[in-house]
Amino acid sequence: MANEEKNVFATDSAPSKDWFLQFLVNLANKNRFELDMTLTVGGILISGTLVGVRQYFDNLSAYFASPFNSGQNSEVIKETFKKIGDQCTCVSPSEQTENPSYLHLKNAVFATTKGTKIPDDTGTWWRGRISEVQGFTPGRLIK
Repeated sequence: MANEEKNVFATDSAPSKDWFLQFLVNLANKNRFELDMTLTVGGILISGTLVGVRQYFDNLSAYFASPFNSGQNSEVIKETFKKIGDQCTCVSPSEQTENPSYLHLKNAVFATTKGTKIPDDTGTWWRGRISEVQGFTPGRLIK
């Protein structure tokens, strides 16, 4: 009997994706909702602002187009990223969108669990799997 009880308590039946985090990501994807948050992922802290997938790809396009300064190549890259954002099933109203797999942060900064920033910069765009997030809190713990 003791072994059976021990096995019951040792079993982790938590789902691989947090339903509440998926709910917040859906708000961002569907409504241009933004929320400052800090995530624990793989032993590091990531602070940033949760944004929708369309906003992520629209803004990331400028980063990838910047080496081309301006002109046709720059516009092709920007348009390609815009199409990626537009075609994501998580923003298409005709698709089921209740179970997103990825979340997107702007102005993301990284730190060890002791609070040491990695690297010391102003932030970047970040995309990560919801299933890899071990925990989160509203607000930016790292600035």
